[in-house]
Amino acid sequence: MAAAASLLDIKRAPVETVLAGLKSTEPSDSLRAGQALVRTARKHAVSLRDYLTLAITTRGTQFNDLTGYEAALAYLNLPVRDDFAQGVVLQAASESFQTFPGTRALFPPVIDDMLYWSRRMDAIEQLEPMLAVSTVIDGPELLFTIVNDDAADYNSFIIPEGARIPVRSLRTSEAAVRMFKHGSGIRTTYEFSRRARLDLLTPFAARVQRELTLSKIKTAVNVLVSGDGGANSAALVTNQSSYAAAPWNVTGITAGQINFQALMAWLVSQAQNGVPIDTVIGNWGAMFQWMRLFQPVTGTGFFAPAQMLRDASGTQLQLPNPFPAAVNFVIASSAPSNQLIGITRAETLQELKEAGGETAEEDREMLNQTITYIRSEVSGFRLLYRDTRSIYDFNA
Repeated sequence: MAAAASLLDIKRAPVETVLAGLKSTEPSDSLRAGQALVRTARKHAVSLRDYLTLAITTRGTQFNDLTGYEAALAYLNLPVRDDFAQGVVLQAASESFQTFPGTRALFPPVIDDMLYWSRRMDAIEQLEPMLAVSTVIDGPELLFTIVNDDAADYNSFIIPEGARIPVRSLRTSEAAVRMFKHGSGIRTTYEFSRRARLDLLTPFAARVQRELTLSKIKTAVNVLVSGDGGANSAALVTNQSSYAAAPWNVTGITAGQINFQALMAWLVSQAQNGVPIDTVIGNWGAMFQWMRLFQPVTGTGFFAPAQMLRDASGTQLQLPNPFPAAVNFVIASSAPSNQLIGITRAETLQELKEAGGETAEEDREMLNQTITYIRSEVSGFRLLYRDTRSIYDFNA
């Protein structure tokens, strides 16, 4: 795959220059201009939205208060919501897509923006709370370096005057991150687009975006559980029943239910190993068991176990807190049943996204009498460290 052109090569110009030809009254000229715009964005390995933001300057123009991308929408008469006070009608976007075929390259980002204004709701299942970092790369895969700390060199040492400073040894290895394409789309006929308002697509676009997120979450969970195919193998599984033995001596363990004391023992043991858990991932059944930790318990003044832990300390004696004060629960329907995946979020999972991957289909749909909304991403996941994951199995 050829290397992407540098973003520094993009010369900023007024919106009329960057979008020259898109508003041509000759459909074939508009089509060629749209295809050229998509190819230019792909050459720089960025989305069309990002390319327009970088390439269009609005300083000293009528679009002075807008970003380059927003100026492009205004210039092409592609509103993303009704604003009657300003004389803006969403149906104008449909007219632009029909009149100027080249503008159909902007159909996906326009629908994305329309969806944002129509449905400002947080998705129940989200990928971001699992990630340490999300990185954009140029190619379909990445060769990365794995840093393996030597456990024998973890300690710090007092350095005598004039002596050499102890240096921890690092070993490296290489592995390729597998990249997968996630997504789906909606194709509307020319007749539908001509007669229907774009906001009728909102519920269908919402489903497309949700399915994209769920697909990525499924891949991320698989990496957390099974490893990334490199030096980071499958996560170690700890059975809840193992805490019945010394030194924890937990009692009342029931298969299929989270035992509060055993859960605390798991969190403490992970913190003792230097990898405190601040994020727990589980499916809907695990979420129900997690919620039971907040259920009042008879015979204790109707305090829930979580409240008892919070209130266990007195004025002089404070409860030690070796693990993070907040352990967040993240829902993932693809997580294994009766298990919790515990991670140190800042040190565990990295998402790698191929730059410009969503532009691959845009020019193809300008060639026929359909308009297609496609949400797709090419992404993969890698583990930063192999010891920051632990699976708590409360069915064993």
